[in-house]
Amino acid sequence: MGSLWHPLVYPSRLRFPADISPEDVQAFIESRGREHPGKLEDEFAARALTLGIESGILLDVGTRVGLIALKIIWQNENLVAMGLDTAGPLVERARDTATAWELNERAVFQVGDPRSMRFKSGYFDLVVSDCSLHRFDNVVAVLQEIGRVLKPKGAILIRDYSRPNRLKMIGRIQQHTERLGDAMRPQVEQAIQSAYTPDEIRQAVIEAGLTGVRVDDGAPDYFFIERRGETDPGSWVTAREQYR
Repeated sequence: MGSLWHPLVYPSRLRFPADISPEDVQAFIESRGREHPGKLEDEFAARALTLGIESGILLDVGTRVGLIALKIIWQNENLVAMGLDTAGPLVERARDTATAWELNERAVFQVGDPRSMRFKSGYFDLVVSDCSLHRFDNVVAVLQEIGRVLKPKGAILIRDYSRPNRLKMIGRIQQHTERLGDAMRPQVEQAIQSAYTPDEIRQAVIEAGLTGVRVDDGAPDYFFIERRGETDPGSWVTAREQYR
């Protein structure tokens, strides 16, 4: 679809709310117990583990309750994880889950802004992010920071909702609500309406200067940003000791 038709076919992207209420936190936590979210997380973790990074340091941008990061390092004991999220209550839950899974020595979660991360450049071997880009208006800044903190041969896996066209918007919101539960409907509406289209993401990737990545929009509801990497065998032990 040419750029002339884009505004006619796709509704304008809405701003995602900056704050999260206690009710939203509880609804999100409860939704994780449903079958569909668990299946999506498992598929994402499995895909991340195929990207060529056998050991090293994982960064989960927009980690929420930490399940993506924890599922990845659960399956590979040579990975350690750092999870970053803007919502303190979700980060606290991620820490609790890491302790319950006995992974707290290999997983650290903290509050922070993905648009300005307090990590040194070229630090992480693998950066993942699941359904978080839509939370930020300046998606280019987030992608630039991911590129900055990632090692030159590091891997990337990002998934997010794809904003549907006007005809599909209501049906897509209803579909995701049925999968996640009625209590999640307000958050689903906000997420779908503030999501980016694949074309917008392709442009953002170019502006951010990310190289070697591909944008995969083959799934009906989501797009992926993906890049394979190479393992840096000497990177992960010293990092694990630093965050003990």
